[in-house]
Amino acid sequence: MIKRLAQIGKYAVPIVIGFFIARTIYRNWQQVREAEWQFAPAYLLVSIALSVPWFVYRPYVWTVLLRRFGYSVPFGPSFRIVRQAEISRYVPGTVWQYLSRIYLAGRWGVPATAVLGATLVETVLLLLAALPLALWNLQQVLPVMGSYQRIVLVVFLIASIGVVHPRILNWWAAILARYARQPYRELQVGWLTLAGIWVSYLLTWLLLGLGLAFFVRAIMVIPFADFPRLAGDYAASWIASMLAVVAPAGMGIRDGVFGLLLNRTMPLGTAFAVALAVRLWLIVLELAWVGVAQAMPAGPQESEEIQ
Repeated sequence: MIKRLAQIGKYAVPIVIGFFIARTIYRNWQQVREAEWQFAPAYLLVSIALSVPWFVYRPYVWTVLLRRFGYSVPFGPSFRIVRQAEISRYVPGTVWQYLSRIYLAGRWGVPATAVLGATLVETVLLLLAALPLALWNLQQVLPVMGSYQRIVLVVFLIASIGVVHPRILNWWAAILARYARQPYRELQVGWLTLAGIWVSYLLTWLLLGLGLAFFVRAIMVIPFADFPRLAGDYAASWIASMLAVVAPAGMGIRDGVFGLLLNRTMPLGTAFAVALAVRLWLIVLELAWVGVAQAMPAGPQESEEIQ
């Protein structure tokens, strides 16, 4: 019964939230029309350039983590695996992007445990890198925090040191291996390497956030001073959608949270319209990078399957 309700929720939650967003935009359509919309192609080009690390660097990190688990896959095939698997996030269910990676990486002889281990380490580091951006605007979202915002940031940084420590990562990875009934090969990586990935992911988040801010600037007039806040709002909405696993690719949840946070600087109807535009822009970029991945030369294992 619980599983059935969970399956229904995976379809119902995005639909309900989508209906709420659409109704809000419809009821405030005059307000949306009166917003200072524009079209500035130059800013779109800047947005594309700043988003490149988000789509290219993450597959590289996954490749590095796989090697630390003892399995080597060239960057080209790894790029294809990650980009193709992430499209499956839009299928209802929380496992499809992981199953896709397992299937595609299996062509290179990488077992499920190593794929899941590298993917989970990547996801944890990505979440930890998104948190500083989200916490940066915490005082504005929750005024009651006041000066405690700085304390939260310091506590988070200290906690991150423990979370990314190799001993802790190997501990839960071993539990995962036993649960999946797969042989476990310990992740051979130093703390400085993981900390370096976290810092580089933080930079990746900063660039993506600025890239999305430039996209918004390309379609409507917003002050450059709002760019850091917009980047932090998107990071917070991304975290919310990752934690709420009921929606495929965070659909509805990410857009709803992002719109509500944007409502601090623009009317609600306009904020939801911008949130939907950002979602469509990211989908376009994702599809474009899948096209790039498909155009890359296939590896020997993939070529044999095609023949």
